[in-house]
Amino acid sequence: MNKVNFDLRKFIGTAIKLLLICLLVGWVLSVIDLDALGFIRFLSQSVRNAGELAADGVRWAVPYILLGAVVVIPLFVLKFGLGLLKGRRK
Repeated sequence: MNKVNFDLRKFIGTAIKLLLICLLVGWVLSVIDLDALGFIRFLSQSVRNAGELAADGVRWAVPYILLGAVVVIPLFVLKFGLGLLKGRRK
């Protein structure tokens, strides 16, 4: 029973510390004129921008990958085929 009370007290102490830290951080953010909704919008826009940047990177890279594959894949297949032929001769 004593252990349960100890754990509960530890939980309540941690909850109070987190509450005070949240209060302090919230106050600092309000001083620099940030609000919760604006911050969530900023994060949402940042994720959207990162996705668009990744999509632009893929759109840029795919044509070069395909162009390189026109040369690299036949050479790889030729090398692989020659390796199989050499393996049969032994």
